[in-house]
Amino acid sequence: MIKRKALIPLKLGLLAVKRGLAQESRETKVMLITYKRFTRGQASKLEMQQANQQFVDVIRGLGLGVLAILPFAPITLPFVVKLGEKIGVNVLPSAFMKDLQEDDVIEVRQQIEVVVDTENDTNVTHNKQ
Repeated sequence: MIKRKALIPLKLGLLAVKRGLAQESRETKVMLITYKRFTRGQASKLEMQQANQQFVDVIRGLGLGVLAILPFAPITLPFVVKLGEKIGVNVLPSAFMKDLQEDDVIEVRQQIEVVVDTENDTNVTHNKQ
């Protein structure tokens, strides 16, 4: 039981990454649609600015992806992110820079508690058999 509660911060982190990746995916799809509309002369300047900003986010993500496949990535990635913060360079895509609102944190915690409770119920059922 204690081990499961100790995993909650890890699960919170993984859910935050999942949400960030999902948001980046949606924004990238919108970016591609905007670029397609631009080729037809149907995109506004504001839409193009947003699409170009998302393109910068995609490049940032690719840069981190390259670092992720290198040896010692669990050490180098946090170091690069902290170094970027110190010198004023955003190395993370925008979806990962936004702070979670209090409601989002409560919702995520509730989701994790449901998962933990479900796992506990499953383990109790298996132990009784």
